[in-house]
Amino acid sequence: MPTTHSGKRTRVPWKTDTQVRNTTVTLPVFMAYCGVAASLRAWNISHSKFIVTLRAKDDFYYPVYAEAVEVFAAGIWTFREFTSYAYEWKGRSFRDEMEAHKNKRAIFIAPPDYNLDDDEGLFSDAVLDLEPRTRRHAEAALRRAGLPLSDRDVDLLLSEPWPRLVKAFQDRRHPMLALERLRTHSRVPAKPAHEVAKPLGPTLADMHGYGPALGWGTNLAKDLADYKAGVLPWSDVDNGVLLSGPPGVGKTMFVSAPANSCQVPIIYGSVSEWQEAGALDSHLKAMRASFAEAKEKAPSILFVDEVDTFGDRTETDRNRGYLRAAMAGFLQLLDGFDRREGVVVIGACNYPDQLDLAIRRPGRLDRQLEIAFPDAKARLSILAFHSGPDLDQSQAEKFGMATDGLSGADIEQLVRDAKRVARRRREVLSGDHIVEQLPTVTELPEEFLRALAVHEAGHAIVAFEIGYGRVSEVRISRYRIDGKPSGLGYVQYGQTGARPMTSADYRNAIAVCLGGIAAELEVLGSFADGASGSDTADLNRATELATMLEGGLGMGHTLVVEDQVQLERLRTYNPEFRRHVHAVLQSEFERAKSAVRTRRIALDAIIKRLMEANVMSGDEVFEILDRHRRPTVSLAKGAAT
Repeated sequence: MPTTHSGKRTRVPWKTDTQVRNTTVTLPVFMAYCGVAASLRAWNISHSKFIVTLRAKDDFYYPVYAEAVEVFAAGIWTFREFTSYAYEWKGRSFRDEMEAHKNKRAIFIAPPDYNLDDDEGLFSDAVLDLEPRTRRHAEAALRRAGLPLSDRDVDLLLSEPWPRLVKAFQDRRHPMLALERLRTHSRVPAKPAHEVAKPLGPTLADMHGYGPALGWGTNLAKDLADYKAGVLPWSDVDNGVLLSGPPGVGKTMFVSAPANSCQVPIIYGSVSEWQEAGALDSHLKAMRASFAEAKEKAPSILFVDEVDTFGDRTETDRNRGYLRAAMAGFLQLLDGFDRREGVVVIGACNYPDQLDLAIRRPGRLDRQLEIAFPDAKARLSILAFHSGPDLDQSQAEKFGMATDGLSGADIEQLVRDAKRVARRRREVLSGDHIVEQLPTVTELPEEFLRALAVHEAGHAIVAFEIGYGRVSEVRISRYRIDGKPSGLGYVQYGQTGARPMTSADYRNAIAVCLGGIAAELEVLGSFADGASGSDTADLNRATELATMLEGGLGMGHTLVVEDQVQLERLRTYNPEFRRHVHAVLQSEFERAKSAVRTRRIALDAIIKRLMEANVMSGDEVFEILDRHRRPTVSLAKGAAT
């Protein structure tokens, strides 16, 4: 029997004519052998001396497993006449114990219903769980017998009881004939037509605010479906990606969405959990077990969390040797299509900059997708997943405002708190319990709300008039979070296409920034302080753009440009520069006021609609503008400098 330098056996009974004690290894015996060999992998050393016990589970038949043990023993021990190395624990096993003690070699099997006592455990060098038959074992057995692989035959080998498999696959009968007879006389009912089970978690249709990651997940779900249908080769499937983002943003929840959409299993792994297995060998074994499980359930998704824990191999510290070896094992499992066909590996990390570049090479986790904090729709989706009750419009608006900046983990905690309150009161969880857990939210008075509607309608009017992209949504909020500064309204613009910006583009942007206060002056006679003060406020943003135009881009009164710090100093201490910035602002402010005055009837209609609905689509705004079309010249052309 050939051996390697380590002494481990390198040959297994793959040949169909393999015999043990003049008995051919049949297909069911080989399947059982696969389970025995998996359980005794650490003891698979030629000429070693040991006595171990295999503790069987429900899927067990002693005659076939006894033969499988003899097959395993034949590979590492020399058989003598009338000697067996397979024993069964039963009521009185004294003679077997004496024989095992004399030979210094034995493999005992404890049936599922046998109570293994302390003395018997003490007699054994180790007590191990006997691995049950798996899909991989059945596929290996069919390949060994030279039979074609099919899901039907694999399912048959896994579902038929062991005694019936032994009766079908006899030494004198060709495996093909045995399999045919087993199909004909099978007692296992045919599987009913496949029914699509309801996913236990969110699907891609439930996910919002994930940006490019959502598009990647959608394509992956389609590719996995095509791969399962046999119309797409595995080499065309994007089988490795790295998700990055701060803790709690919903990376784990996102990973489950494509798995649920395409109904493939997901196997969760974690670098820290693998490390908890102990020494390096145990760490690598736990890692390989996760990949093996994913391969067995393929097509599947293997989610590896905290992948940045591996660190960078170029760093030096006392633990670097351990982590370097662990990473080498991880890279080996990632490489190559044959090694993990059908397995999509999705890694997740909080700090992608700390990740070793080798993990990001082609064929591994070569695509990186960043996940930010969830937007309002995503937060509502996360809430629905964790709680159940639907929120009415008022509750949803309060929730969207109060949870701005919260992660998926924060929302999950909020739901737990709401459920606790409902339990204490002996009430059914409702939207009211959810809202109670939010920061105090105050409803704005009608006068304040109208001022918001005027301001945001002004932005929308000016944007449409000067052709500043396309307005996709206008929104105002009826509520404010006490003690927390937050935006109470906004206008969302569509993409205008990527191209270099000219002076006219910058001036248009300034005019749109000033459209809100232009509308307030036209309708209310003055504008409020909300248009200035913060970096993102309208007047601050407009001033910054005008400053850049005049002194940072060479598009103003001089071609000389300055850096940002110098620009702020010039605006503060140079009266001439300040006058140029003021002139730009004043010119665009006049243009904004002219647009608002010209479209006053449409402005009033938009304000009224916003007061009623709080939100308008771009199409609704355009419909009002088109209905109140003005017979005047367009203001799209910027004012002369």
